[in-house]
Amino acid sequence: MQENTEEKKAGRILIVDDEKDITNVLSDVLRGKGYATQTAPNGSEGVKLYKEHPYDVVITDLKMPVMGGLDMLSALRKIDKNSIIIIMTGYATVETAINALKSGAYDYILKPFKVGELLTVVERAFEKIRLSSENLQLREQITLLKLSESVSSSLSLDEVLSILVDAAQKEVDADGLEILFRPPGTKEFSRRLATGNISEIDKVFADLSTLERELGGGSTQWRGKALDSLIDEAAKPVVRSAMSVPFKRGGEILGVLNAYSSSKHREFLPREEKALIVLGDRAASSVENALLYADLESSFRETIQGLAMAVEAKDVYTHGHSEAVTNLCVAVATEMNCSSVFIDTLRQAGLLHDIGKIGISSNILNKAGKLSPEEYEIIKNHSQMGRRILEKISFLKDVVPIVYHHHERYDGKGYPDGLSGEDIPLGARVIQVADTYDAMNSDRPYRKGLGHEMAVMELKRCSGTQFDPQCVDAFLRMVERNGMP
Repeated sequence: MQENTEEKKAGRILIVDDEKDITNVLSDVLRGKGYATQTAPNGSEGVKLYKEHPYDVVITDLKMPVMGGLDMLSALRKIDKNSIIIIMTGYATVETAINALKSGAYDYILKPFKVGELLTVVERAFEKIRLSSENLQLREQITLLKLSESVSSSLSLDEVLSILVDAAQKEVDADGLEILFRPPGTKEFSRRLATGNISEIDKVFADLSTLERELGGGSTQWRGKALDSLIDEAAKPVVRSAMSVPFKRGGEILGVLNAYSSSKHREFLPREEKALIVLGDRAASSVENALLYADLESSFRETIQGLAMAVEAKDVYTHGHSEAVTNLCVAVATEMNCSSVFIDTLRQAGLLHDIGKIGISSNILNKAGKLSPEEYEIIKNHSQMGRRILEKISFLKDVVPIVYHHHERYDGKGYPDGLSGEDIPLGARVIQVADTYDAMNSDRPYRKGLGHEMAVMELKRCSGTQFDPQCVDAFLRMVERNGMP
């Protein structure tokens, strides 16, 4: 066996033939065209060489001692299903050609062959490799683009970071991944997510300030002694190499995406590093958007509370009513195993369920005696007024139907639309129970509060008519577990 050790220009070719003169001629011709070549005297030796270092193209004779060309082809296809193998034969028949191609050969050449003919087949094979490589790169870029777009699609910080880790897992062959995050205005990084062999380790890098300095110029890889001096003692048995990619806002590092390998000789590929850099860049803008959205959400919650307080300021007898109803709604929905998203929406609806009363005269709201039919119709109109106030606010779209329908009845005799049963939004059915209980248990201008026991009895009595039975049952279970609300 002999190998051309000149600089590889066009690709690596393995030539397998038991006739040394043929392998020498082929090797000389192909080296003259810039290819790196290696030769083997039979299929068995050829397979052994291929296992050590796969070749771009294999040219093999059909009939050889120890292992022939077709058996070698079958063995190589098991190692690499995309291997490109060209069969040479001096015993060509249609059946031979068909068998070779059916077995996975790329092409075949008749002996004695012409040099030009051989080079044409080889060049065509490398053109196939080039096109396949470009196609693979394009698919990888499309996949990475889709992943990076998914990172950019969320306004929840936890979701952005979770998507980032999931995307990194698809792009990098790592035994463990983690995200270190530092909220703006703070000094310390903390771990937000960890997967794989590092998830049970409290920390990998011993000193995060040193890590930050190392990342000043961008992404970095560590192995051996360089890594050993940086990581915590507990991590050394499982972390043998690492790659870190920061995501920044301006010059400030918001977080770091770390990939770890347990293999001592593992080196992350340039493609993998590039993928993490792209994801890190996308994550930086998404994290910034998520932080801005969190600030906006906080301001929004404060505004909601302000609106609720403005309503209650008009009616001294309902001070604290919206907050009490909200707490009861959250407790009942939790008892019903509702999702956190639903509970968050219900919390907003609870605070705003009487927002429409802001447009009703204080004389009516605070009237000590019985309301006239006209005044009662005005009071009933607060559901519709609440909808008109809230429906222009896009991020309250899920709150609006709950506020609008919270005076419907399970039997269809409520208002404003006379909905019944499960046609009434679940959030509105929960508020019906909480709102009525708090109203019955509180003092009003025209009566004293009924007290807890009487209010519970009334909920039971009206279960299935005024109220959704499952909501009443959840309320009663909650009371039994937690005591009087």
